[in-house]
Formats: sequence, C-alpha cells, structure tokens
Amino acid sequence: MTMIRVGCAIAITAMLAACSPPESPAPADSISPPSAHPDLSGVWMAFAVESPDGARTPQYSAEGEAMLEAFTAQFTEVPETGAWCYGSGMPAMMLSTVSYPIEIVQHASRLMMVAELEMQVRRVYLDGRPHPTDFLSQGVGHSVGTWDDDTLVIDTALLSEWPMRPWPRTEQTQIVERVHLTKLELVTPRPSGFIATVQEPINDDVLVIEMTITDPGVYAGPQRRTAYYQRMADTATLEYACSAEHWLEDLEKNRVSQ
Repeated sequence: MTMIRVGCAIAITAMLAACSPPESPAPADSISPPSAHPDLSGVWMAFAVESPDGARTPQYSAEGEAMLEAFTAQFTEVPETGAWCYGSGMPAMMLSTVSYPIEIVQHASRLMMVAELEMQVRRVYLDGRPHPTDFLSQGVGHSVGTWDDDTLVIDTALLSEWPMRPWPRTEQTQIVERVHLTKLELVTPRPSGFIATVQEPINDDVLVIEMTITDPGVYAGPQRRTAYYQRMADTATLEYACSAEHWLEDLEKNRVSQ
C-alpha cells in the first residue's frame, strides 16, 4: 500500500510540473550586460566646424601646392563635384555643414556611417583588426576604431588620391578622429544660418569629432578640425537622388519622336 502511495505521489508531482507555466527568463541585462562604451547610434547633422589652430583654410606644403596646381593646369575648367553627385570622400564627408545628416549604426564589432550627401558609406571596424595589406584604396579609406574610455578613436588610412582643394589626399594621408558625446551647454558653437532653420534637433545631445589630417607630402603639418553634430529624428535622412536627374536628362536625349 505504501508503494502505491509513493508511486501516486510521484505521478501527481510530475503532472503538476508539466502543467505549471515555465519560469520567467532572467532580465536581459543579467544575461547580456550593457556595453561599457557609449552608444553613438542615431541620426546626426553637423552644425559647426572649427579649427583649433585658428586656420580658416587648410595649409599646404610646397609639394602639395605644386600637386594642386599641376592638376588644375590640365583643364580649362574643373567641374564642381557636387553638381555631378560625386562624393569627395574623407575628410570632407565628415566636415560638411550643408544640412545633409549622417546616420550612425553601432554594433559590438563595427560602426556604420551612412551620409545622405552622395550616399557615402563608412565602416569603422571595432574588432581589433589592423589595416589590411590587400585593400583597394577608396575615397573613405579603411577605418579601424579603439576605445579610450568614453572616446572612440578612429584611424583611417588607405585613402585614394584626390588632387583637389580644399582637402587633397594621397595614399600616404592618414586621418585620426576622436569621437565623443556631450551636451550643447558644454560646447561653445551654436547652429547658425540655414543649418539652424532646417529642422529642430530632438534633444541637446552633441556629437563631437576632433579630427587630425596628416600627409607630409600635401600639408604643412597636421591639419586639425573639430566638427559638432546635433541629434536629429530618425526620419531626417532621405534618399539622395541627385544622380537621377543626370540619367533622366540623358534618357530624354534618346526619346523617340512622336
């Protein structure tokens, strides 16, 4: 009789366990602790660029000045790149204050920057990899990032040649950016001109990018600029359809006469 009771007790216990709801999972932060680094994700629009050295324009070396003059001497006129939707790459991409925002998406292994202007894209690798030896140089170069406390330090190299003012570059050009978050009350610059009237920022967050451009064959010493970005709504970026106009113009030239 005792054995029967024990067997019944075991069976009932098993049935109750099967019918009970599963235990609630542990809170997400107890499973995966939040990153120790600031999240730079969001839509940002540059509202000011300053030169810590007080220089209004980039300072070129004698060799750099000769390179620029030799390039323009080949042509009666050099078309303005923006009119042809041609992205000029780095560092101009990050120093533009013409009201086109940049969206940043941050993950543990990389940070993506998508600029509305000419739809230029940067990938900043955060996984410890070095610059590769078999990389095809490009306008935005190859970027790797490391954290210095709350500041992201981005090293960009392997840039393609760009023999035009204001920011020429060669394959020896290197760009280092120190990126951090702050508040508007803690910085001096304020949005002005048409930047201030395009769209209201969603809060007082400011993204600060302290940039140093070096290339002994082009510049007379390191060129430093500090760019300030305000946080915009995630709907602030649009499709950049500049090149569509040129395609439609060429298409119209081939229209069949009615």
